[in-house]
Amino acid sequence: MKKSTLEILNISEYESKITLRNTDASVLNSIRRVMINEIPTFAIDLVYIEINSSVMHDEFLVHRLGLLPLSSHFAHEFRYTRECDCEQYCPKCSFKFSMDVYAEKNPKSIFSTDLINFDKKDNMHNQQINPIHFSTLIEPLNDRPILIGKLGIGQRIKLIAIAKKGIGKEHAKWSPVSVIRIKKNFSFFLNLKEINNLINQKTKEKISRILSHLFSFEKSKKNLEYTQTFLQTGKNFSKLDLINFSKILAKKGVNINKLIDQENGNDTFEIYLESTGALNTTEIFQKSIQIIKKKLNLI
Repeated sequence: MKKSTLEILNISEYESKITLRNTDASVLNSIRRVMINEIPTFAIDLVYIEINSSVMHDEFLVHRLGLLPLSSHFAHEFRYTRECDCEQYCPKCSFKFSMDVYAEKNPKSIFSTDLINFDKKDNMHNQQINPIHFSTLIEPLNDRPILIGKLGIGQRIKLIAIAKKGIGKEHAKWSPVSVIRIKKNFSFFLNLKEINNLINQKTKEKISRILSHLFSFEKSKKNLEYTQTFLQTGKNFSKLDLINFSKILAKKGVNINKLIDQENGNDTFEIYLESTGALNTTEIFQKSIQIIKKKLNLI
């Protein structure tokens, strides 16, 4: 079996696109399930409401708070509440926030920035767990943070919120993944020997110019050959390449369909991953691999 390879097509803090070659769909599905369900993050799990004179029910407000993404880069340093010695929460397994918003003279909107964390000195690991207000550093200049609700004149919300460590298998609010899409890319091979017999030298030179990343024209043999770069990437044609190639051959009366071999054995997958902001995409991928390795060691 060929060694699996990974190619990063595009990567940023909250989204990435990668290609995996020579792997199995079951492996990709395992990684996907672990990313969604088993990577620990922080989310608000307990809320003590002191005052709520808004039109929002307590349950609705708590649900909105629970879905706020919290930075969870240090989640591995904390305990799960079920494994902790405390009764409900403590600095070893949780993080505390407060909110006190009062619309005294004008209607007021409640944003994620109104959720204030307590002094980090109260925290066992001296770390800050903050809400993710914006998806990029540019957004604060143009956009507002996450909207939680709105208050009418004279209305007030005052509460204490407790964030705890958990995984997506317990509740979706702990999942660090917003979107994950896996697409299989099929490999196409061409009978190059037959093609060289069917077309003239002028057409071969034209193909080598238009599809220079795929073919080169060997003057000594007067034949088309695959480029070295193309051979190293596993001889995978894109559909766009095939369309352009077929148009050139069609003008010479050559039907490309008779020269194509679609190879299903060479499994190449494209993965698109988008994070909620709790963890960046690199962390999500690395942690999912670590969890799978740990599971395999237990077998």
